[in-house]
Amino acid sequence: MRGTTTVLLLVLGVLLQAAVVNRIPLPWGSAPDLVTLIVVAVALGATPLGGAVAGFGAGLALDILPPADHEIGRYALVLCLAGYVVGKLDDSTRPSRARPYLAAFVAVAGVELGFAALGLVLGDPRVGGTTFLVDIPVSVAMTMPLSPLILPLTRPLRRSLTSTDAIDISHTSWAGGGVRL
Repeated sequence: MRGTTTVLLLVLGVLLQAAVVNRIPLPWGSAPDLVTLIVVAVALGATPLGGAVAGFGAGLALDILPPADHEIGRYALVLCLAGYVVGKLDDSTRPSRARPYLAAFVAVAGVELGFAALGLVLGDPRVGGTTFLVDIPVSVAMTMPLSPLILPLTRPLRRSLTSTDAIDISHTSWAGGGVRL
């Protein structure tokens, strides 16, 4: 049930991002990044592996869903890394109300910077100085006001996730070098 809820939440976020948010004519050509906020919300209640899988799946969906105009794998990579890093945060030692929002800020900025840096390395002609000086700060500034709406709504999901939700393949029969009959 929890896995299904997580997948539905990620699919809803990807569809809202691609079909609604990215099509709204907003100033400066940027849009809020709902998918990163949802990946952060899922990763905060999951293991690093669970966060990475959620980020990779959502990122790959963004990469292949039309009107994607970039190389396949850019969002998958940066969202996978963001999910992994956020999943490493342990909120049990010193719980804080500000920690999810700080994690969201760092993740959104990191995803935007990582996506642009990969574009620069891969020769994307749309990535230049204005991307780093204007587009990324504007995107982060447009995304963060939505975090108080998205993160608390997904808090029940985060609480319901446990460390056993990510499949541990090390205990399967085939991971030991072969199938036992």
